[in-house]
Amino acid sequence: MQAGRVSRTLDEREFWARFGRVEHERLEFKASANNLREVIPAMAMTQGGDIVLGVTDDRHLAGCRLDQRTLDAVMRRAYECGIEVELEALIVGRQHLTVVRVPHVPDRVVTTTDGRLLRRVGSDNVPLQGDQVSRFLRRRSRLAGRVLAGLGSRLRSAVSLHM
Repeated sequence: MQAGRVSRTLDEREFWARFGRVEHERLEFKASANNLREVIPAMAMTQGGDIVLGVTDDRHLAGCRLDQRTLDAVMRRAYECGIEVELEALIVGRQHLTVVRVPHVPDRVVTTTDGRLLRRVGSDNVPLQGDQVSRFLRRRSRLAGRVLAGLGSRLRSAVSLHM
């Protein structure tokens, strides 16, 4: 979060056009900064996404100002699972909302504070169980190997250019 950042102002039509009304793997609406313990690690382990604070389940804009209390609650939950989130203050009509941007974390495993590995499935945070865990970790390991191999070849190319 950048200190002193000016809030972005949108009208309701622009807000709903930007985010849509249907929650999915990359979008979650929350009325407040409570209950973020599952959604932050689940989004990080899926594709990342936005959590919009101040929107109720029935899509009413109730408001959740990006103040010290909200900042502390979000950052505490992000810190618990080792995620660097970004925050954006929005004003939609007369309501102040907070957008929490959760990055995709492809290079390590992120769990809840009680050790559960969650993924987003639609708008749900679903725990991986049994063989799902080992398949997920094998895919992660293969992906990490390909990334490291690509970095290694680029590094070798860069070193040979300077020799």
